[in-house]
Parts: sequence; C-alpha cells; structure tokens
Amino acid sequence: MERWSRNGTQGGRKPSEEKRESILEAAIRVFSRGGFEASSMDLVALEAGASKRTVYNYFPSKEILLHEIAARFGREMRAFKRFEYDPAVPIETQLGRFADAELEVVRNERWMGMIRLLVAAFVRSPELARASVSRDPASEDPLADWMRAAARAGKLDAPEPAMAAAVFRALLGGAYTWPAVYGGGTVPDGGEALKRELVETFLARYRPSDHPAERRAR
Repeated sequence: MERWSRNGTQGGRKPSEEKRESILEAAIRVFSRGGFEASSMDLVALEAGASKRTVYNYFPSKEILLHEIAARFGREMRAFKRFEYDPAVPIETQLGRFADAELEVVRNERWMGMIRLLVAAFVRSPELARASVSRDPASEDPLADWMRAAARAGKLDAPEPAMAAAVFRALLGGAYTWPAVYGGGTVPDGGEALKRELVETFLARYRPSDHPAERRAR
C-alpha cells in the first residue's frame, strides 16, 4: 500500500521527476505563504532554484500548478487515511484511527497550508474548483471502502457506505479541520473525550440494532 510521509515525499524518483517534484513543492510553499492570486511564477522559480523557463516547461500555467497541487493533496489524503477493516479490532477503535489521522492532518503545517490555499483559491474562483475536480475525480474513497467492509461484517448498519463515510467525515471536519482552518491553525481541544464523543455520535446512527450496546439502550 502506498503511504505518504508527513512532508508528502516518496523515494526512487528520476532526475526529471525530482525537478518536477521540487517545483511543485516550491509552489505549495509559495502559494501557502502568499496566496494563489498574489503569487507569481517568478516567485515559484526563485523558491525552486530553477529558471522561469524550466518551471513553465513542467507547468505551462499557474492554474495548472494549482490543479496539480489539488490532485497531490487528494492523493496524499487518500493514502494517509487508508485503513483496512480489521474484524479483530473493536469498531470504536478503528473509527478512532480515522479521527487520529484527521488530527495528524490538522497538526501538519504543510497539509494545513494546502487546505487553506485550496479553500481560498476555490472560493474565489469556482471555475478553478470545477476544473480541478474534473482533472482528478477521486475514483476511490478509503473511508467509504472501510464502511462497506464494516457493514458486510455486520458491525455497521450502513446500506449506503458512501453516505455513512460522508457523515463521519463531516463530524471529523467540523470538530477538527474547519476550526483549525478558520482559527489560524490552532488544534481544537477535546482530546480523547472529543474523539469518543464523535465516534459514539456516529455509532448512535449506524450501529446495528441487534448490537449489545443498542439493546442496553432500549
């Protein structure tokens, strides 16, 4: 399984791939610091230690660079947040792993910079957002895959795994990600108590009705 490091790097690249990667990472830093609209390709070239011509050879426009950043972020998130369903591990513990992963994203300065950059750019230009989605339609959803496996194992009552994934993702985003985005990067308080509350709130809706915890609540 492909896993991304906290700085988004992988090994074993050819020189041309390394140059493309260095330009892309430079653009992430430049755009995250100054914003997409206010930053120029000259600044990206300076940050990457490359000529402007070299930057344009790899990325013909600033918009294409942004699309590539959005695609990169999506791939990194899908890899970082992929967990296989494990029938030997309690469902609460497994859901907690997704919450822990979301917190790791919030604590990662690079990833949070990418989130703020993309949110600001896409709010300002919905056309850019639509173009990025069309270029990288995200054919896989690791959380939905996990929900599907848990439902097949009888641990969740989730006939629509994609919807269940969207609900849990909304809970995590509302508790962790969006407060950090709009709070200047501050990691929300709550710790284990907040994580348990999020997991139990989700399970109050999706736990099977014949589960022992559900029977005790009746």
